[in-house]
Amino acid sequence: GTSVREAMAMLHRVVLLAALASMSTTGMAFRIPLARLRATNVLHHVSRHRAGLSLSSVRMQVPPPGDDERWASGAEIDESKEKLESVKAAGLALVTGSLAWAPLSLVETSSFYPSNALSAQWELAHDGLALMCALFGLVYRYAVRQDQNPQLKQGVVGAFVITRSWAMLQVDPSCTPVPLQCGAPLGYFNWNMIAQGTGAAVESGIAFGVAALALEFAFKKGWVGRFPSA
Repeated sequence: GTSVREAMAMLHRVVLLAALASMSTTGMAFRIPLARLRATNVLHHVSRHRAGLSLSSVRMQVPPPGDDERWASGAEIDESKEKLESVKAAGLALVTGSLAWAPLSLVETSSFYPSNALSAQWELAHDGLALMCALFGLVYRYAVRQDQNPQLKQGVVGAFVITRSWAMLQVDPSCTPVPLQCGAPLGYFNWNMIAQGTGAAVESGIAFGVAALALEFAFKKGWVGRFPSA
């Protein structure tokens, strides 16, 4: 009986040692991949950190866009000279445009224009037209630049003509709102409004058209420099 117990105890120790050895081996097997995974994660974080530092360095080295880049046009920009040329363009457009519409304005009546000649409303409208001629000179010079496309030039003139003519229209007392209905012939515009708009458009076309022709002539003669000035 004693020998059997000793044999069983010995067998139990052997099984226990074998189990411990197996657990130790399995733990090592799990530890090795885990260590590798941790090392890979560390390297990944280090790489991302270095990439972030490199990107930050590049961003710090790139200067913010300045006035020179915003004015970039393939030529050296002298802002003082450009301002002087713009003042000259505005003054020329103011004088020539005003001289162009002055004769017509003296014969205007409410039958084909929003106001009668020499009335208070007439004076206000033509003071505004003189200022718009000066503004036209500035916009025309910067919009056209060195481009010889006639459609671009006509587009600048047309934009000013349409804007002023539409703004000067006066709604007939017979019109009803939402939707606007003013009667024959178009519903939205009646004959009186069409006559007013036509008169304002003709006057505006003469003023801005002559101003554009004067500016083009001054450009060719060198009296006013195109943008950018050489």
